[in-house]
Amino acid sequence: MSDATSKLMTAEEAVRRFLPDGCTCCTGNFLHPIPYALVHEIIRQRRKDLTLISQSAVEEIEQLLVGGCLRRVATSWSYRTGGEKSPSHLETAYKAGKLELEDYSNYTLLMALKAGAMRVPFLPVMGAIRYTDIFRKRGWVGERKYGIVQNPWDGSEVVVVGAINPEVCIMHVQRADRFGNAQYWGPGTNVKWATLACQRIIVSAEEIVDHEVILASPELTVVPSFRVDAVVSEPWGGHPAELIGFYESDWSFRALFFMENNTIESAQRWVEEWIHGVRNRSEYMQHYISRFGEEPLRWMQAKATVSAPANWGSAFTRPWNEEGYSERFQMTKEQFEQMIEEKGELV
Repeated sequence: MSDATSKLMTAEEAVRRFLPDGCTCCTGNFLHPIPYALVHEIIRQRRKDLTLISQSAVEEIEQLLVGGCLRRVATSWSYRTGGEKSPSHLETAYKAGKLELEDYSNYTLLMALKAGAMRVPFLPVMGAIRYTDIFRKRGWVGERKYGIVQNPWDGSEVVVVGAINPEVCIMHVQRADRFGNAQYWGPGTNVKWATLACQRIIVSAEEIVDHEVILASPELTVVPSFRVDAVVSEPWGGHPAELIGFYESDWSFRALFFMENNTIESAQRWVEEWIHGVRNRSEYMQHYISRFGEEPLRWMQAKATVSAPANWGSAFTRPWNEEGYSERFQMTKEQFEQMIEEKGELV
């Protein structure tokens, strides 16, 4: 499906127009691919008091905290290195009372987003969650986190999770057209439900392709154009996470961040160099090449493994030809309408 208006814009414009201070923001991918170009633009614009919904996180929560962007977080997992001797900024901010935190399981947070996407108030989840602290302890979501309802057929108790409808989703995909039709393939994670649960959607894509390319592979479209507010052309927009068909994870670069992330001072220096020190993702990649050369990027680039083509054709028959005659009914459209008028709609 295409809209008449192009939604192409820069990451700077997209974040400025559609992601204000104080909003609830959801990452429409987790673990791979993470929309790092958009995350960095949020930090670069110094957005404040955001509520982040992130089903599982690697660097993004830490970087947004170092950037001073977050007030609340709902997540099921956030990566950290160093063990207890090196607490994450998430843990430190939470214990200091500077951050409100809501803890979900991976599955129940996905179901909360799915309920939001379906526009229903809740969805059932596996009952064992009620015996955990994830169910018992409530943070900023409060009583809307989980509930108990009665099964209408046998009267048994069913655990449900409340719907989550973030205001803004940021996501990164392999390709999109200028109207906003976004195509993604690879590990499904929460891409579909997290994105469609949101009111506004910002898509960054490795490639901007013609609409005809989208039409040729309709099964890959995870978000249709009418739901998308902004499309950003952003090669390497998921770096240092991996993106199927384009590049592997840059673990050496990630290790560099985690080493710097051990203290707030060194983490802030990393953010100054790699986010505030560059104006956009293009400059970020140029800075990367100036520091490490092009060889690591060549090593990470994916080797082509193309799937077999699928035949989406049909007979493309129509009830009436250009002369208004139907081979199926053996009459013209005028004769058909006259028959309906004389005999009624049920012939």
